[in-house]
Amino acid sequence: MEALINLVIFLVLLVVGFAVGMVTERQHLKNLALREAAVKGILVTGSRTFPAGGTAARPACMVVGHACISSDYFKTFLATIRKIIGGEMRTYESLCSRARREAMLRMVEQARSMGYDAVCNVRLDGADIGKSGERGGNKGITMVGIMATGTAYNRAGAVPLVVAPVRIDEA
Repeated sequence: MEALINLVIFLVLLVVGFAVGMVTERQHLKNLALREAAVKGILVTGSRTFPAGGTAARPACMVVGHACISSDYFKTFLATIRKIIGGEMRTYESLCSRARREAMLRMVEQARSMGYDAVCNVRLDGADIGKSGERGGNKGITMVGIMATGTAYNRAGAVPLVVAPVRIDEA
């Protein structure tokens, strides 16, 4: 009887984890899409110098955006099963994608808030957080940390952007 109760608790947690995780992920993706549309006019490039050999209209500045996204209970359970079977970890791909998009967006929003209209030399660094890389297996919550860095500048001859606050709570 106790085993049946434990199984029911496990299944309830799994269903709740799935539902909450799905709703949270959808809200975050919707929020990302809205915020990305708000900063669409900013040029973002990975080139090490200002594009087209141009010069900055004012001194350049380093901008940084970082994000740490945690996996939900259901995705962690599916990934554990996938580790046994082997294959592509699609449940973690969306986790990495969301973290990357969030970090890039925060970097661009910082540049925009400072009055810049372009970011070059963009670099992404990732980190596995939550003790999942330690010997002995996964002993913590799976999380992905991404840091985006770049050099913000105003394009030569460009009129500085009028900075309007970006609402991030519209999701």
